Amino acid sequence: MDIKDIKRYINNNTIDFTELILNNYNRLGIDETDAVMIIKLQYLLNNNMTFISPSKLSEMLSISTQTTSKRLKALIEKGYIQMEVIEKQNGKQTESFNLDFLIESILISGYERRNGNKETNNKTLESKLSKLFEEEFKKPLSVLDIQTITKWLNEDIYTFEEIKDALFEAVRSRKLTIKYVDGILLKKDDKPDIKKYRKTTKISDLKKIWEE
Repeated sequence: MDIKDIKRYINNNTIDFTELILNNYNRLGIDETDAVMIIKLQYLLNNNMTFISPSKLSEMLSISTQTTSKRLKALIEKGYIQMEVIEKQNGKQTESFNLDFLIESILISGYERRNGNKETNNKTLESKLSKLFEEEFKKPLSVLDIQTITKWLNEDIYTFEEIKDALFEAVRSRKLTIKYVDGILLKKDDKPDIKKYRKTTKISDLKKIWEE
């Protein structure tokens, strides 16, 4: 999902911009006042008001014009508010702003957080599986064996239960090798699995970008 998609969902209220900011502002290194200011700026954009007036904006907040001006400058320096010059239909130029980089930063933050959690989880599963395999094989695993387990989790996307079931099937067959377990998993892949190919079409799933 790219910035254009997110902006479209924000504009048609599929994604609540206020909720998006309130759930992510701390990860962007800004405080509550900055968060409210950004929410107000989005309100202005929604009403086709693209020129920022610190004095007018301060009237919508509980801070002075001077403080508003300083905070706007800081947000611009961070890139969260981007200024640009646009040309109107009458040929005249005017100053405008957008929050595209801010939204992109939230997307990147969410992506890295999800993948970081996934990586940590896989490391834990890798450790558990390695210990389980060593207990069942009654010998230490080789480096190649551990790399195969890592591949099952990260590339082949097998679950802990799938790998464990394949291991126990190999134990029952008295074939105590990683290669044999790999063969069992590959055979399972050959069987059609409706669940594996089911895709969600729920619009509500899109909001999981910013959820904890």
